[in-house]
Parts: sequence; structure tokens; C-alpha cells
Amino acid sequence: MKFEGIAASPGIAIGRAYLVNEEEYCVIKRNVSEAQVKKEVARFKKSISRTENQFKRQRDRVIEEMGKKYARLFDAYMLILRDPLLYKDTIKLIYDEKINVEYALQMVIDKITKIFSMLDDEYMKDRIRDIQDVGNKVMRDLLGQQGVSLKDIQNRVAIIAHTLHPSDTVEMKKDRVIGFATDVGGKTSHVVIMAESLEIPAVVGLKRITRHVSPGDLLIIDGNEGIVHVNPDPEIIRIYRKKKQELEEARSQLIKIKDEPAVTKCGVEVELAVNIETVQEVSTVAQYGAKGIGLYRTEYFYINRSNLPTENEVYERISEVARSVFPHPVVVRTLDLGADKLAVQLGIKPEGNPFMGMRGIRLCLAYPGLFKTQLKGIMRASEIGNIHIMYPMITSIKEIKSANYILKEVIDDLESAGTPIKKGIKVGVMIETPAAALDIEHIANEVDFFSIGTNDLIQYTLAVDRISETVSYLYNPADITILKLINHIISKAGEKGKWVGMCGEMAGETLYTELLIGMGLRKFSMTGMFVPQIKQVIRNTTIAKSEDLARRVLAAGETAEIIEILRKNKEEYAK
Repeated sequence: MKFEGIAASPGIAIGRAYLVNEEEYCVIKRNVSEAQVKKEVARFKKSISRTENQFKRQRDRVIEEMGKKYARLFDAYMLILRDPLLYKDTIKLIYDEKINVEYALQMVIDKITKIFSMLDDEYMKDRIRDIQDVGNKVMRDLLGQQGVSLKDIQNRVAIIAHTLHPSDTVEMKKDRVIGFATDVGGKTSHVVIMAESLEIPAVVGLKRITRHVSPGDLLIIDGNEGIVHVNPDPEIIRIYRKKKQELEEARSQLIKIKDEPAVTKCGVEVELAVNIETVQEVSTVAQYGAKGIGLYRTEYFYINRSNLPTENEVYERISEVARSVFPHPVVVRTLDLGADKLAVQLGIKPEGNPFMGMRGIRLCLAYPGLFKTQLKGIMRASEIGNIHIMYPMITSIKEIKSANYILKEVIDDLESAGTPIKKGIKVGVMIETPAAALDIEHIANEVDFFSIGTNDLIQYTLAVDRISETVSYLYNPADITILKLINHIISKAGEKGKWVGMCGEMAGETLYTELLIGMGLRKFSMTGMFVPQIKQVIRNTTIAKSEDLARRVLAAGETAEIIEILRKNKEEYAK
């Protein structure tokens, strides 16, 4: 049997299935007396403290085994434990309804799950699983039950589960868990981040695979294509074993070229940078042979906390990153969150459709105090000399002018105070909406550079939610309208003398590398692990060959024809 899901962590795993059964518990409503109410609340508070200590122990283990970057997952869990939506509402329900703590907690978890499920946002839907995991840990403590543990696995196995949580995966041993597949989950889930860190192949969002797998079944988990085979035929096993061997050999060869220059056969240099979210990820620049940071996402300064970061916090984080990669550039993207994710800090109600609502530059302009604090931190760090600023979610020149006006106010304030900053800092914008793409010539008059965010550009242009189970098949970077739009952006920006980079997932896919070079793209930014393979393509092509590929692709009409051209080109390159 073959199942298709979401490719979450690359690689191929072949091994026997180990099923993690969904935990079950029965919660019965009990009415309690006035005198017993305080005892129920006390039970709840003690359980919260015990669960908090458990998360602290797990966090310390993660820091020791995987690094500080992944410890923030458990910091987030501890914040959830004390979040008023969970903590205060459960206590209030016990007092108001005079009911036992287990039933009150279950009601609160169900309520939170219902609210978050209504939000059309992949990130928020993945946070439902985090909330449920935290709630389940507290519930098990209250009921005196032992949870699922993966630390006792003795053999090398492939995990199959309805869902997994960071508190589960922290128990995984890389030498025993060769891969995993789950019914639910998305690319932004914490468990996927953990899998990538452990370099474990993973496929999520398989819907009902747990119903079709028995313990000991032979599995093939293809984390590159998002496919899982259950008890495959010998020929399929043979094919995948060969693929696995080839991938491992190719990977070892790629690492060897990481310090070689990203220069075409005809001598044209292409700049390769990495996308990062945290200070700890700076090491991937040198690890994979990149030249700087093409996208520093600052959203993680703001999420999983009940207050907003201070100017000093912003300054310290950004300056640490900038010093670490100097003299290579660091492109700092200003806050690109939706108002739904800052509802608590800003005291506003979550929106039903945050992708089309108050997010990115819109949010920053609506809350100039929030924006100024971030810009002051960035500008103070700019003295290091390698920082660029980039605005997200741009749809009009007016937004850029308004953002630059606030930036000028910040610069004037800092200069008046005698604070050293870099003069003439470069300012750019993300091109991720059709409106910005089509007005690129006028926008170019207001900025120094562009970076194409293909993930959102594709979604907004094709009106496709790429995580939708019903229409995600329409999300395709090879759609001719997308390729023509990208070509238009690069061409018109070049005519205005402005450089263009790309920081979306498309930048890290070898299928499109030569095509993008042929269109004129000379700056790519991606997840660090993809840098060597993109570098290899660059070093094996010429500008003339790439331009010819671009002409043939742009002359094609159907997506299928375009993909066929690109695949044949890739096969020729691989020979």
C-alpha cells in the first residue's frame, strides 16, 4: 500500500513499524462541595508545577543533546502551562461550576481547540497540538497515569503514530528511530523541527495511516516526496534501497564542495545565503558553505511570550547574528506576524482570515510604537556594518513610504541621542503579493533591493492554500503565471539597477536553480542544508545554458510541459 502525505523532513528510511497508540483516558464529571473546591484548585496547581518541572528536565536534556535552539520548544510549553486561557480559565471553571479539576481542564482544552481550529492559519493549527500535548501531560498527572515513552525502544524502527509531540520526540534516539510518519501534522509543527535536527526522515499529514499499519510491517518512509509504502513489493524495496544509497553518497560528495565558490563554469558568481530564525542557526552559514544570511526572520522574538520584546532584546539578538557572520550581509526582515499571533500582547481579537488581514507591514504601521521599538533595535545593531532592513507583505508604494517615514523618525531620534548607527542603511522589500510584483518598476524608486518570497507569492497569485487537503495540488511553482511573474520581477528590477534575491522554498529546489539563473537571479537564500546541492548545480552550468532553459520554459504553456522540460534538464545535468 502507498500513502501520500506532506514531506516534512528529507531522507529515506526502510525498516519495521513501531506503533505508538493514542493515549486514552476517561474523564467523568463530578460535582464538588464548596469546601472541596479549594482542594481541587490546589490539586490543579500542584499538577501544573509537577508538569512544569518535567518540561524543565526535558528542556535541559534537549540543550545537552541538541543545543539551545530546540530548548525553546519547551519554553513555549511552559508558557502554555501558565497561559490564562488554560491556567486561569480552568481555575475559574472549578469555582464557577463547582466541578472536579479533570473535567474542568478537559472543557477548557476543548474550548481552546475549537477557537484555534477556526483560524485559517497553518501555524495556529499546529499550535493546537502543542496545547493538547500540554493539557494531556497535566491530565495524566492528575489521573496518575504514565505517558507514552519512546526512550525504551531497543531495535531500529520506524515510528507510526496519529501524532507526535516534542515531549515524545525528545525521547527518540537517532540510532534507534530511523524515521516516522503520522496521521496529522504540518510543516511548521514542532515535531518536524525536531525531526530535521535529528536528520530523521519524516512524513506527516497521512490522515489514516495508523489504521493500515500493524507492528512489524515493513515500511519505506520517503521524506523527500512525502510518501510511505507499507509492505512494498521486492522491486519497490530494491529501488528505494538504491535511492537511499545514492542519496547518502551524493550527500557525502556535496559536503566536500561546501567551501568551493558558487561560480558557474563561465565564471559568473551566484550568492548563496541561508534563512534563519534564531541566533543558534547562525552556525549553518559556515557549516554549509553559505555567504551570509538572506532572511533573518524576527517573528521568534515575539511568539510564545506574554509581553513584547524590548529595544535592547532586539538589539542584542540582531547584533549577535551580525557579528557572527561579518563581513557577510544579514537581511533582517521586520515583523511578519498576523495580529492573531499577537492578540494577547496587543489586546486585540484574533482575525478569522489572518493571511488576508492585519499582518506584516500592515500590523507594524497600525502599531507604530511596536514598529519603532523593533527599528531602533535594528538601527543600533546596524553600526556593525553588514545589516540590511527588509519590509514584508508589501502591496503598495504608500506602505513603503509610510514605513520609511517611521524609519527616518527612528534614525533622527537615535542621532539626536548620539547613538552610533550606520549611515545609508540599505532598505528592501519582500515581493510576495501580485500587487507588489506588478508594480515593481514604481516600487523600485523607493527601495534598494528586493527579495522574492515564493511561498506566499504562489499562494496569493493562484488563490491556493498550500496546506488545504482539497486544493493544495494547485500550489505549483512551475505554473506558467508564477514563472512569468518571477521573470517580470527580476527583469524590471534589473532595469532599475536594483538587485533581486529569492528566499522562498523555491530557492532551495534544484529543479528550478538553472531556470532562475537563466532569468537573471544571482542571489539565493534557503535552509542551510540545501546550500551544497544548489552550489553543485551552479558549478555545473553556464549562463548561456541557463538562459536557453529559461527561454524554452517561458515559451511553454502547460504546467506539465514545463515540469517535463525541467526534469529532463535535471536528468541531463545529473549524468
